[in-house]
Amino acid sequence: MPKTPTDHRRSSITDDLRALFQGPRDLWLIYLATLFEYLGVFSFLQTLPLWLSDDYGMSDEQAGWWAATFSLLVTLFMFFAGGLADTFGVRRMLIASFALAAITRLGMSLALTPLVAVAMLLAFAFAYAVTSPVLQTAVHLVSRPQTRAFAFSLWYVSFNIAGAIVGPLIDGVRQRFLDPAAVPQKLVKYSMDLPIVGERLVSAHATILAFGCLFAAVAAVIVLFLRKDFERGGEAASTQPRVAPLQAFKDVLSDRFFWRFMVMLLLLSLVKLMFQHMHFTWPKYVLREQGEAFPMGTVWSINSLAIILLAPCGTALTRHCKPFGVLLVGAAISSLSPFVLCFGSSMPYQIGMISVLTIGEALWSPRLYEYNVAIAPRGREATYVSLAALPYFLAKFLVAPTSGILLTYYCPAEGPRNSAMLWGLIGLTTIIGPIGIWLLRGWIQEGNPEVDPIPDAADQLA
Repeated sequence: MPKTPTDHRRSSITDDLRALFQGPRDLWLIYLATLFEYLGVFSFLQTLPLWLSDDYGMSDEQAGWWAATFSLLVTLFMFFAGGLADTFGVRRMLIASFALAAITRLGMSLALTPLVAVAMLLAFAFAYAVTSPVLQTAVHLVSRPQTRAFAFSLWYVSFNIAGAIVGPLIDGVRQRFLDPAAVPQKLVKYSMDLPIVGERLVSAHATILAFGCLFAAVAAVIVLFLRKDFERGGEAASTQPRVAPLQAFKDVLSDRFFWRFMVMLLLLSLVKLMFQHMHFTWPKYVLREQGEAFPMGTVWSINSLAIILLAPCGTALTRHCKPFGVLLVGAAISSLSPFVLCFGSSMPYQIGMISVLTIGEALWSPRLYEYNVAIAPRGREATYVSLAALPYFLAKFLVAPTSGILLTYYCPAEGPRNSAMLWGLIGLTTIIGPIGIWLLRGWIQEGNPEVDPIPDAADQLA
């Protein structure tokens, strides 16, 4: 006899977590590979603008435009990354992208000229484009419906553990390259005898990128231990035959739900701009306001440390709520974070800004990853996730040059500054996102397959 709403039973958090921990080992290998790869990703993002300016003499605006070009290539590659994964397999694409990430990060760390450095940066764009959507697809394929919210929450935790580790790592490396005799303290390069390449002047930023090469290599080795058929072993595995990347791309674009979803993501990407400003704008801003000795990496790692605790708690509290409402509330909170820095730049304001950003992020970000793949057509998950990330990367393309312009006019390396105006303008941009989603909520949700609240383990076992 079918169940009625009155005999619907809700499982406890313990039931859901037990079901998750009884899942396949491949899920935990994916978490481990994610941890190592994102050690490289997060260290790269915080280092990129400083590396281009300090190591190769680029101005804020030049560094911003090269970062924007990198982001544009990432966006272009993402058109095909998902289709390639759906065609050739998630495991193969992860191995290829991690190997390419290791090679290009090593090339960036050893580059002697701006031309070689930029060439390696742009080659890295393909590996960067593949990583996140294919990892999301992998989590979806090996998790079950009753555990999927927690599976994505723990995946989100896994790369935030990386973020928590990266902060002290960056500060530790920078500390070793600070000239103790200089007032104020400045970074210097040291001559080192490196294997194969010999004597070389090495900077703090090149050292951080070299660590990234090591992390990507470890991630590639971990992926080798995934079962070759793991993509077909989970409940979510596709029953459809593999198709050519262009056909997968066409199938997703013809999906009638896709375009309303893209409008929501475009608005949500305005909130996510703040995270890009934390990589492109905030490092230079805070070092100019507070000095080179400011523990930039450690302070930003507060975000990741808090997410490790808050993301699972947020998922536990909202796991029976529909994702759209959770996304809207969390995005609204995060969008307010830039305004905190309008009141000051000292440590309490930096921590306050990160706290507001993190509380909102803990609500909306893990559920967004789950939502992306849950509404994708079967067999087209990687393609769907890749295309769904495009608004974010297009917005990121705008942040990089904007960051250079804002720093030049409101927080230059020398001369008077008006950092409150810088963050006020950023805040006015981010807050448009949740306001737009709220105003268009009826249209966005009309005909959209809103994901049901997370199925209960008790129901799945009944």
